[in-house]
Amino acid sequence: MPQVGSKAAHLGAMLRAGFPVPAGFVITIDAFTDHFGAHTDPLVRPAVPRLQAELMNQVVQALMDELGDASQLAVRSSSTDEDSLHHSFAGQHSTYYFVSPQRLDEAIINCWMSLWSEAAVAYRRAGWSQVESGNPTRMAVIVQQMLDAQRSGVVFSRDPVRTESTDVVIEACWGLGAAMVDGRITPDQYRVNDVEEIVARRVADKKFQVHRGHSNEDGRRLQEVAREKRQSSCLQDSEILHLANLSHQLETLFEYPQDVEWAYHEDQLFVLQSRPISTFPGYHQIGERLVLFKPLYENFTDPLTPMSADLYAQTVPNIGALYQGRVYLRHDLVDMMNPFAMSQDQLVQAMLLKPVSGKFRLSPIRLCKTVTMAAFAFLIDGVNWLRTGWLDNEDLQRYRTLVNKVANDSRYDAQRTLKRLIWSRHPLEPMSAQMLYCNVSAGRYFLLIFLLKRLVQRWLPDYDLNSLDGLFHQAEDMAPLQLIEQMQSLGALLEETLASEMLADQSQITQLRAILANQTHTLPADSQFTQAFEEFLNEFGHRGPQEMELAAPRWRETPSQLLQLIKATNTPAPADNSYARRLLARDDIHQQLSPFRRRIVDYLTQRIRKYIALRENTRQHHVLAFSATRQKLIEMEQQLIRHGSLHITGDIFFLKFAEAQALLQGSLEAEQANLLIRRRRRRWQHQKQVTAPLTINLPVPETATDENADLSGQCASPGQVTGAVRVLTSIDQHSSLQPGEILVAPFTDPAWTPLFVRAAGVVVETGSYLSHAGTLARELHVPCLVDVPQATQQLRTGEHILLDASNGSIVRQTPPATVRQAAV
Repeated sequence: MPQVGSKAAHLGAMLRAGFPVPAGFVITIDAFTDHFGAHTDPLVRPAVPRLQAELMNQVVQALMDELGDASQLAVRSSSTDEDSLHHSFAGQHSTYYFVSPQRLDEAIINCWMSLWSEAAVAYRRAGWSQVESGNPTRMAVIVQQMLDAQRSGVVFSRDPVRTESTDVVIEACWGLGAAMVDGRITPDQYRVNDVEEIVARRVADKKFQVHRGHSNEDGRRLQEVAREKRQSSCLQDSEILHLANLSHQLETLFEYPQDVEWAYHEDQLFVLQSRPISTFPGYHQIGERLVLFKPLYENFTDPLTPMSADLYAQTVPNIGALYQGRVYLRHDLVDMMNPFAMSQDQLVQAMLLKPVSGKFRLSPIRLCKTVTMAAFAFLIDGVNWLRTGWLDNEDLQRYRTLVNKVANDSRYDAQRTLKRLIWSRHPLEPMSAQMLYCNVSAGRYFLLIFLLKRLVQRWLPDYDLNSLDGLFHQAEDMAPLQLIEQMQSLGALLEETLASEMLADQSQITQLRAILANQTHTLPADSQFTQAFEEFLNEFGHRGPQEMELAAPRWRETPSQLLQLIKATNTPAPADNSYARRLLARDDIHQQLSPFRRRIVDYLTQRIRKYIALRENTRQHHVLAFSATRQKLIEMEQQLIRHGSLHITGDIFFLKFAEAQALLQGSLEAEQANLLIRRRRRRWQHQKQVTAPLTINLPVPETATDENADLSGQCASPGQVTGAVRVLTSIDQHSSLQPGEILVAPFTDPAWTPLFVRAAGVVVETGSYLSHAGTLARELHVPCLVDVPQATQQLRTGEHILLDASNGSIVRQTPPATVRQAAV
């Protein structure tokens, strides 16, 4: 290892053990010291040397002996301080692909000099005090046969993020693996447990691949992936299991969990590298006490991109903090406004929107403080709080007009667009200009429900509080239900069009089949379905998965995915008998209350219904602000791509807004900007794999569980159902959900709305009573359990469970007939 570096030493060990390693040879450390001297400063870049003739003669002889007539080579660095347990230096030193033998001398020198690349020096400066060896840093060079890889990726013999897991984690992409290493794409991911079962798979939308061509020596040139392959799995099940077994063999060989790079060349697997799984650089420490803000986290569990985080921080009030790309609330700030005498655990439970265990009471001192603060806030903003409750559908349409006006005004950049569409310009402007404020304030229904349940619990101690849900819900005027209705109509029209046997319709059918196969974005012209689809996009095209993330594409940008979702939306919604349910629930509680108390219950339930509908309808519209801001950023990005300052779409979201402006104005160099993008993409890809801690600098309160349950969570929509599980980790898997199955998902956002019609029940890992999953499930009377940790890993597709959402429990069963008993 001292003579060849860690990477080459590992390749040699694998070759001797019989693993499939591409043929090649190593230029040792001695050659490096002959050219740079025995004492090099790892932080100071030396002059570029001239390659000695004697060394080149030896290299030419090794080429003839080891690689024969190979016309294309891979030239790779092998530093003495990389691939250790604590410092991988992954991506810091250079690798060159498709190098011709005539240019080998240039590639060798470039590999040596990459020891002092800007990225490598910064990496050392960040952790130099922790470097294990005091010896000078040196570089060997590996020369191998170049593989024209059709598929590549990494396999971790142990989960590198969830340290308690023993799963093998495999990531895969099309072409060379550099796009994945740099964070340019989100790869497919597969998990294999210790009994060789594939327990999870996530097939990503892989828009780009590193170009496999002789002119792409640095392995960074990207090309678009064919539409039909973008959302196809890179690996078959047999290949997934083979890679998992290979990683276990390498872990045994090196006696430590391994991070293995691999590639398939003409369906033959090759191992390119194996190194110990190293710890990721630590995150900055926060001295504050923080609690995860679940209303945001449960709608998009991926961390915010740097651009989204930057623009939101400049726009919304500073009541929280950002940690690992997630939004947290400041515990001490909430505690200051809390009128109850609660323990720390109870307050954390309340902040996490969990049921608060134990008793608590109003504190006179705290209440006085809270009332004083509330009175002061009401003097400043009370009028707007009241005006919010007066919004109607006409106000919502006025906001859409405002969004279109700002979106078409070139004077508004992305930053000004977001601020204009979030905040009004003056106090007298209609509340319809502050749609996000209206959406947040409509969340007051949660407090009204809390008040109503407290009153009913005091007046009727034996009353089942779950029955109160029957009083709240009216489905007829809520945007998510209108969305489902329109998607079902489109789905029926699409089926009718595809089934048409009329000769005149054949060209339209061909185009529709092509877009459903993700081979084109072009819809047939002058088609009845196309016209209906365009009308749908006008109303709902600004929505989509993770719609509060500015980097996330909207439905209007991905018509193929939307059409596939529409095609699968063919299950009729349950009959709307919400009015009858409300009458039954109201009569039931009226019979048990005095006239005065009835009026109080009726008033509260009427206000709760109004604000539940307002919450969903204002969300339908305030998301327009994020969509308009995204379009401004895309326009800015296209300018930067035309100027050559950025390389691919999506890069701008890994800059901050001021940096993007500086790049456009020329005050930030393109090379420096792209280095920032690469680093942030890698960090963001890692953050995506990390489960966000619920609290920072605070203990996570224990939650009482049902001892007879296999899993437990929080009731978001009451009821019981027995049925088969269908685990979906991505909305892209929607077509596999069959009517009557119980949907189990890591989270749901509005893009999952059509699936609730097909599901007999819903189980979500992340969520709360206030979440979109809970609200929609209650409207459709689908039993729903949220906040069920590791549900997608603990439950398996096909197994039968009893989902008792009313009591917050899941019990595994033998397969009975599916029965649905939603509570009334």
